[in-house]
Amino acid sequence: MVDPENSAYFPAWASGCGDYATGMPSRIPGIGRPRTEPGFLPAVIDLMIPVPDAASVAALRWLRAAAGIEAGPATGTNFWGTCHLVARMHQAGMQGSVVTIIGDAADPYRNTHLNTEWVRARGLDPAPYEADIELFARTGHWPIG
Repeated sequence: MVDPENSAYFPAWASGCGDYATGMPSRIPGIGRPRTEPGFLPAVIDLMIPVPDAASVAALRWLRAAAGIEAGPATGTNFWGTCHLVARMHQAGMQGSVVTIIGDAADPYRNTHLNTEWVRARGLDPAPYEADIELFARTGHWPIG
């Protein structure tokens, strides 16, 4: 499972506490919540990957530029986590298929997450994460944690 910045799910999962609140909204529409929902069951999740919002933006930009996929920020979060998972499997000597879903389109985000000025105004810098994705795409090596 992936979880964006300011969402309560990763801290709740990492602490084993099912009820957790951050008090801050997620900047990635459709995913992440400031408080865990009653149906959240941390025990059924074997891996949760926290994803910085700037990494989500970098991933959706990479999908567009490199693969021609017009996706939104939740898909960027998902793609970042997918890269992390594939690299983790590779490092562990595991083989297998990874299936992911493109859950949101780019159109609603042309003036927000896909707009450089909007991203910059929110203090997000996707450049380092774009470099990480490029390295992973070229070499298969995940450069971070």
